[in-house]
Amino acid sequence: MRNTIIWSFLSLVALATGGLVTGCDSDAKIAKSSEGDSCTKTSDCNDGLRCVDATCSKTGPIVDTNNGGEGNSGGTPGVVVVVPPNLGKLGESCSKRADCDEGLACLSQRCSSGPVVGAGGEGSGGPALGGIGETCRLTTDCADGFACMPSDGNGEGYAVGVGVCSPTDNGLTPTGNACGGECRTVADCCELPVAVHVPYAVLNTPNVSGPYGTGADSCVQLAALLDGINCATTKVVADQVRCFAQATYCDCAAKTWNCNDAGRCEYTAACVAATSGSITGGCPTYTRLGTLTPTTLCNKAKKCAPEAVAGCKVDADCDDTVLVAEGTEYCTGGKCVCDAENGQCYRGCTEDVDCPVHFSCDTKASLCRSVNECENDSFCVTKNNDINAKCVAGTCLGSCNNDRDCNSGQLTNYTNTMVCNAHACELVGCKSDSECETPVGGVRTFCTKAPAVSTVATVTSAVTD
Repeated sequence: MRNTIIWSFLSLVALATGGLVTGCDSDAKIAKSSEGDSCTKTSDCNDGLRCVDATCSKTGPIVDTNNGGEGNSGGTPGVVVVVPPNLGKLGESCSKRADCDEGLACLSQRCSSGPVVGAGGEGSGGPALGGIGETCRLTTDCADGFACMPSDGNGEGYAVGVGVCSPTDNGLTPTGNACGGECRTVADCCELPVAVHVPYAVLNTPNVSGPYGTGADSCVQLAALLDGINCATTKVVADQVRCFAQATYCDCAAKTWNCNDAGRCEYTAACVAATSGSITGGCPTYTRLGTLTPTTLCNKAKKCAPEAVAGCKVDADCDDTVLVAEGTEYCTGGKCVCDAENGQCYRGCTEDVDCPVHFSCDTKASLCRSVNECENDSFCVTKNNDINAKCVAGTCLGSCNNDRDCNSGQLTNYTNTMVCNAHACELVGCKSDSECETPVGGVRTFCTKAPAVSTVATVTSAVTD
């Protein structure tokens, strides 16, 4: 009985030992793909196979570089043999340059001839990184200045998760200019607007007819319509409109127009007080680009500009007959103060808490004046829900590290293409007039200096006091 028990115990020990040995031996090798199995690189396949067209295939004899037995079954005892990576040959499959042999690049998931930069994994400098157009899986597979971007493959049949190393910057420099300028010189303003090509009519129907319509498509045609008409004496309103258009847009006597610094046309000719509309002594409705003028009524100063509003000069002017600047209520009970700079009355303040957010109380004038939108980046991050947002000169701006950050992941965005300039996105702008596309009507615009962003502090009424 005792012998039986002893032999049974020894049998169990032997079985357990054999299982452990077997388990250790099976763990010594990583399972690799067999012939016909899928792969992304040659090192995924069993010995003697190569990864071609994403499939493990026999491509000829493979030289054994182990200098000894295979795996754990031989070799020089006590010597650690470093086995070089099994890199793809010309035409073999790859997912990044580091999968290919020396002198080859990974293009369209194939090891192809390219700049010689060394074999993937060679030396101590890390894996070879891909250049423009090379296949990748992560941006870290690409060299500096490139990102791994999705690709449609162009019929190459790209695998899911495989992209192409693409530049992160478009190489463009902001010009500080913008298309849309109406003029460079005063002479540019002297052009018959497309908006007044329509026939004359008492009632205004945009793009059809109106009280500014001439029925002429050019100054030559307008002159033909006025042939035999005495512009100084005619009483026909339609002829008066044509005469005014000819003098305003075709003849353009001195001081008729001004081209301001922003490249906009301003009508500066004298007019007859209280005369309204595009008739002799009146004011034009449009500038050359079809932009509406500030007013068509000649003011008391005989200028085509809104009447100057007297406004307040001192707080006492803000009585119960005057509306607050926002136009919501009257200044009753002496609650308003006067901003002499703009002549308007506002509810006064005594401390910052009386004012809306981003305004502070000017205690000397008792006025709420605008202040910086931000003081730190963290405020902008939460306000814009953008981790890249920055506080620049008191204003929240979307920050960037490269041009793709400014163009929704692309290098360009048509006429709205931007570049990353000092970690802020900025429109590329234009360099010449030829870059400016014509707006509706075919009238050409000019490439002029981009309008400056206003930094004038605004004023508003206090919320409470």
